[in-house]
Amino acid sequence: MNEPPHIAFRLTTLLFASLLGFQSIWLLITELHQPGIYRLPTNPADAIKARNGRGDAALAAMIGAIRGDLWAESAYTYAYLLFSESAETANEGLTLSLAQARAALDHALGDAPHESGAWLLRAGLGLRYPSFGFNALEALKMSYYTGPSEQDLMPLRLRVAVQLDSFDDIEIRQFVRRDVRLLLARKQKPAIADAYNAASPSGKRFIEQTVSDIDPSALGSLRGGVQKQSLPD
Repeated sequence: MNEPPHIAFRLTTLLFASLLGFQSIWLLITELHQPGIYRLPTNPADAIKARNGRGDAALAAMIGAIRGDLWAESAYTYAYLLFSESAETANEGLTLSLAQARAALDHALGDAPHESGAWLLRAGLGLRYPSFGFNALEALKMSYYTGPSEQDLMPLRLRVAVQLDSFDDIEIRQFVRRDVRLLLARKQKPAIADAYNAASPSGKRFIEQTVSDIDPSALGSLRGGVQKQSLPD
C-alpha cells in the first residue's frame, strides 16, 4: 500500500540530487576557466593584463550562459580599447573587437544589470567610438545608479564623465561634483588633474568651478596638470 508514495519520494529525491550535481559541475567548470578578472580595469597596465585572459573569460561566460557576472568579466577584457592607441585600434581588428565587446556587454547587462563596471565600460566605449551605437550618457548614469560609492571606479568614471561635449545634464553634474568632493577628501588630486586634462572645454570649466567651491587652494595644482594618458579628448 505504501510502495507508490515511496517510489515517488525516491524519484523526486533522485531528481533533486541530479540537478544539484549538475549545478555543482556547472559551477566548478566555470571556476576552472575564470581568469580572475573581477573588476573593470581602470588603467592601461591592468587593461592589457585583462586582455591576455580573453580566451578563458569568453569560455567561462559561454559555459555560465546566464551568469551576467561572467559576461561582465569577458567584457572587461576589452577595456584596453578605452586607453592608449594600439595596433588593433588602427586596423580592421577594431571592428571585430567592438562587436565582441558589444555582445559581451549585452549579455552582461541583460543578466546582471547591477554591474556598475559594465555600464561604465559601455559608456566609455560609446563615447570614444560613436559608431558603436551606445548612448554614453545613459550608460554613465546607470554606472552611477548601480555603484555610486565604488571607489575603484571613481577616477575612470570621472574621466569619462567630463569628456561629454554637452556637460549640462543636471544628474551628471551632481554625480561629478560628488566624486570630485570625495577624491579631494581622499587626497586624490592627481586623479582629478588626470580627468581635467582629458576633459572637454565644458568639462574643464565644471571641474574648475567645483574645485574652486570646495578647495580653492587645489586649483593651482589642477591647472598645472598631470601628463595626459588613457582616454583621449
